[in-house]
Amino acid sequence: MTTAFTPVDLPAWERQQHFEFFKDFHQPYFNVCVSLQAWPLYEYCHANKVSFFLAYLYLAHISAIEYQPMGLRIHNGEAVHCADPRVSVVQLAEDETFRFSYLSSAPSFAAYRQHHQEQSAVSLREPLFSEAFACTEGQCDLIHISVLPWLNFSAFSHATHSGASNGIPKLVFGQYDKKSRTMPLALDVHHALMDGLHSARFIQILQKKFLNPKKYLKS
Repeated sequence: MTTAFTPVDLPAWERQQHFEFFKDFHQPYFNVCVSLQAWPLYEYCHANKVSFFLAYLYLAHISAIEYQPMGLRIHNGEAVHCADPRVSVVQLAEDETFRFSYLSSAPSFAAYRQHHQEQSAVSLREPLFSEAFACTEGQCDLIHISVLPWLNFSAFSHATHSGASNGIPKLVFGQYDKKSRTMPLALDVHHALMDGLHSARFIQILQKKFLNPKKYLKS
């Protein structure tokens, strides 16, 4: 199921020229890599016996919904906005290959955890090229989220292909460092839709939630 898009009023958009300039670039994404102050979230999850992974996944999802530019996409060559994007998140299967789970927004963290449990159980039983994959990948109402809990990285690059880009943001979370109490986040966004300022503002919104997890994760 795809989410409805609202066309962007291009002549009234202050980034019209930027959109026209960048939208047909061969590689139009740019990447920033930052260290998030993650200790309040990590300690909250430990104290309340909830999954740290699910907590930061949920906070990233609601932050992307909250910040309007993260819903901008390119659909049939036109700028559109998706107000309620879904998340495509990778998870490790028993054979140490990954699968995609597709998550819609939820009214609470508890509901999101239940939704993830149901979707994950299905996706981990299926091959990568599952029916859900065929019906979902390539749709532009998604946000791609990956995790590298084994690495505290300081840079990241994605595999790319030569097809048309629809502007899906890509987030990669790394390993939580107990000494520095930080974790890396790599954020890739399409330059026709967002600039460095927008990346910084989204990260600030997410960081605020990491610092006050009780407000956002309570049932």
